[in-house]
Amino acid sequence: MKLYKPSWVNHDEKPIFSVDIHPTGKRFATGGQGEDSGRVVVWNFNSVLFEEVEWDSNVPKMLCQMDNHLACVNCVRWSNGGRYLASGGDDSLVMVWGLSVAVGATGKHKAETWRCLTTLRGHAGDVLDLAWSPLDKWLASCSVDNTIIIWNAEKFPEMVCVLNGHTGLVKGVAWDPVGKYLASQSDDKSLRVWKTADWASQAVITESFEECGGTTHVLRLSWSPDGQYVLSAHAMNGGGPTAQVVERDSWRCDKDFVGHKKAVTCARFNSNIFVKDGKKCCCAAVGSRDRSLSIWLTSLKRPLVVVHELFSDSVLDLSWSSDGLKLLACSTDGTVACIQFTKTEIGTPLTLEEKNAFYEKIYGKCFVNEPGGDLTSNLLVECPEILLAREKQEAKKEPPKEEITPKSDKSQPFPPAPLPPRPVDRQIETRTSDGKRRITPVYIPLTSVDANESLGSQPATESCFSTSSQGKSRIKVERRDDIIIHPNVSNHATASVRNDTGLEQRLRKRTAASLPGPRVDELQTKRSCASPTAGASGSPTLKNAGPVAPALPAPALGTAGPVVRAAGVLRLQVVNKACNTHYGTLSRLELIPNNSASNDPIWETYLGSPVTCIACDARWACVACADGALHVWRLARAPARALPHLALPSQAAKMTLSGDTLAVVTTSAELAIWDLSAATCLVRPLCFRNLLSHGVTVSNCSLLEDGNPMISLSNGKSYIYCKKLCAWVVWADAGDPVRRAGGGAGPRAPSRTRAPHAHVPALRTHPRSKALSGAARSWLEAQVAACLHLRLPADYRHWFVALFDHLVHHGTEEQLRNILDDLLGPSHCTSTPKKWQNTILGLKKHDILEELLSLLVRQLQWQRLYAEYADQLGQLAGAVLNGH
Repeated sequence: MKLYKPSWVNHDEKPIFSVDIHPTGKRFATGGQGEDSGRVVVWNFNSVLFEEVEWDSNVPKMLCQMDNHLACVNCVRWSNGGRYLASGGDDSLVMVWGLSVAVGATGKHKAETWRCLTTLRGHAGDVLDLAWSPLDKWLASCSVDNTIIIWNAEKFPEMVCVLNGHTGLVKGVAWDPVGKYLASQSDDKSLRVWKTADWASQAVITESFEECGGTTHVLRLSWSPDGQYVLSAHAMNGGGPTAQVVERDSWRCDKDFVGHKKAVTCARFNSNIFVKDGKKCCCAAVGSRDRSLSIWLTSLKRPLVVVHELFSDSVLDLSWSSDGLKLLACSTDGTVACIQFTKTEIGTPLTLEEKNAFYEKIYGKCFVNEPGGDLTSNLLVECPEILLAREKQEAKKEPPKEEITPKSDKSQPFPPAPLPPRPVDRQIETRTSDGKRRITPVYIPLTSVDANESLGSQPATESCFSTSSQGKSRIKVERRDDIIIHPNVSNHATASVRNDTGLEQRLRKRTAASLPGPRVDELQTKRSCASPTAGASGSPTLKNAGPVAPALPAPALGTAGPVVRAAGVLRLQVVNKACNTHYGTLSRLELIPNNSASNDPIWETYLGSPVTCIACDARWACVACADGALHVWRLARAPARALPHLALPSQAAKMTLSGDTLAVVTTSAELAIWDLSAATCLVRPLCFRNLLSHGVTVSNCSLLEDGNPMISLSNGKSYIYCKKLCAWVVWADAGDPVRRAGGGAGPRAPSRTRAPHAHVPALRTHPRSKALSGAARSWLEAQVAACLHLRLPADYRHWFVALFDHLVHHGTEEQLRNILDDLLGPSHCTSTPKKWQNTILGLKKHDILEELLSLLVRQLQWQRLYAEYADQLGQLAGAVLNGH
């Protein structure tokens, strides 16, 4: 065993309240007090373990320092996958950090840059402890407000629930490694166990905590890696401080770790299961207010080692490395100690396969250690009645012994249709008028013997060649000389042609009669923008009977191999033509964790057509196939279908996913938009084929906040569909001669949240070019009209101010007065006329007028005009203040 305390690990002589080692073992984090705020620091663990690295000036010891917390940081915890770092402090906040590759992000030390990904607000007091659930599905935080909050780690900052029940400060939380329970400890002298299935209270243990007082800053408890025991902090036995061991399910408290002279503040189990002297055991570390640290093995009655006077103040937190051989401890005195063990001292850890086998032996199956394991599917059987009921169901499913199903019937999804009775042991032979024989074929049913022989299961001794020794046919031939058939052909050549033609005509008639619905050519004609929705959009209806060529090219995806897309903490992998079956080629979709060492998927599904379009994020996975199908899955917790298998009007050409909104553009130039969370269609398929020209494609499609869809094309044009006008409004056109002549700006994305623009640069034109000035005014007026009918307030104000600024430099007094009079309203009468409205699109006209007057005052030629309207506006404002 080696013990060392690196002096360079400190918070400028301020207390360190928490420490945690990264799952990879390359770095560790500390949390505590900074100069005037809470501080989180990420350190290089190799500089602690290896002396040559510590003295190497080229290797940084401190990787990053974050001072974002407004008050002291009480806890830092790495996620099990190592991707996130959570910190909680006295400012009632929980911050989740992620490693960033951006240059110049927050953090004083640039060896690594960790930025705050999200801030969780929900507690009303200091946050004292944090814990990530197995598989990082949830994050639990506890506070002095007597509550525990469960956060959805897949959709921060969403709250799953708030656990109420403690009547005192909650100072510690710990997850069951099996994923069934959550344990918490509080100053109300109780330890509570909560069920993760419904978040109800499972047990309340008070037996060993009745004599305890609230003398510790934290109560960090821990769960054993086999899930059989909970090791609590601050408990009492016979008047002495102990670390109480609570047994799973029975919740008995008949074991404890004794020896410390003051209250136990923290306990931490090693995440490994060890084998020492042929026995399986677990290892735990216990820290106390007596400034000492003890290490225990569950196979020993006494502690393995006790380190006295390790710090000059209380031990507040402990952390084991993932290999189980290194331990970090921190103290209020602002120092950190590292203890390094050998396998001879604490044992050899079980491998992942051995640990899985151990879980199967105890719980019946693997849990979080199994790659791709899911907590929702790993529920335990809690009562024997369930097993008895399942046995009865299985007994009912067994078929009677006297009923034997032929092998050939098992592969048929539906029973064969009954056939009319006919002779199966004879065939009828007749003659035509020219003397030729004609034999009427008979139906021969397939027996089990024949079926086996057809699959190649004949004995190996039999020859595969036909010989004369084979049995003769059992079919009897019945000659009917009394029946003479007159052929309806004159020669063999014309007979073959006519027979083929007749057969082809009969097949066509039979096929047309047996398949209901419109013919294929009719469907192709109807799909060409002739829907009522397309007609409403102003698109022409195509009346030709032939098939219409696609307006947009179909994308080619996955031709060079698997396609991977990011989906939050997961990645979606699509493999087209993944496997070949007798029924066709299948495509495979897989979800693989980003932090997984292996490429084992946690979820997979198969599709019957190649995937051509993908749109996914942390919540949704949407794919479109070559057969025109659309598939959507919800990725929260267990992936499940959010929508049924949808048939698009044609193959998808582009898909865009923004939040819960999915926009799909098809090759037939139709746009449809869905709200995935509500499973409703926001925009019915709209045809925009008339907006396209040769070689033009869709570069982007989205839904504005007012519900109007917007598309951007590769030729620089953008259109917004106005539901009120039932037409596409031109929003931007890079090739418009009017815009180019007027020197207009490029396409501007519409927004309803953009702040008003106080000073908008005017469109400058040469003073001698009247045509160019008129073109600029025409283009600005078009933009103002578009914003007005599309009801975009922020954009309307932007372009309206730009138009007025242009008129200030190139317009006439009459044009300026028309605008100013409309904004000012009636100033000469005591009552407001009904026709004049004091607002437009929710914007106050007088506010806009003040902004325009600030532009007008800059030009001396309009100073009298400014004085006139500024005086009237001031009189109206004074009248409003006086109550008139």
